[in-house]
Amino acid sequence: MKKRMALTTKQKVDIVKAYSEDLIPMITLATQYGITRQGIYKIIKQAGCYTAKGRLPVSCTVCGNIIYRTKGRIRKQLNHFCSTECYHSFLEAGNGMPYIPWRHGGRIARAIVSQHFALQDQHVVHHENRNQTDNRLTNLRVFACQGDHVRYHHGFDVSPIWSGEHQ
Repeated sequence: MKKRMALTTKQKVDIVKAYSEDLIPMITLATQYGITRQGIYKIIKQAGCYTAKGRLPVSCTVCGNIIYRTKGRIRKQLNHFCSTECYHSFLEAGNGMPYIPWRHGGRIARAIVSQHFALQDQHVVHHENRNQTDNRLTNLRVFACQGDHVRYHHGFDVSPIWSGEHQ
């Protein structure tokens, strides 16, 4: 049986900081430091940190009002809004997400393919190199449905119903 080394004081301080300030989950810290989740919990409790699974106060990005969010939501979102009005004013100020061309790539690809093949609503246009902005015919394939498309991605032998390579 392998003997465990005790954590140093610096490691314990790092664990408390990671949990309380960076909001890293206990299970992630346990894996990182090679101890159990219960061991992490004891270190955090000894430091006097709040460990309940409730909501934490954060301020609205736009107006500064205090709102309450779960740790998971705080970790996932960079900005927090107290209302839809604050969210829309944030977007109108130009602070929102930039235009992402790949979000539009699927529509462009469908328009290109429909010039060469009779697309139906259930058909899925696939980019062979997975680059949604690369809409060359040789890069495009059409699958009969989303299920065939997913199976193709998972390595099953599914043939597209149309391929731009043959045009």
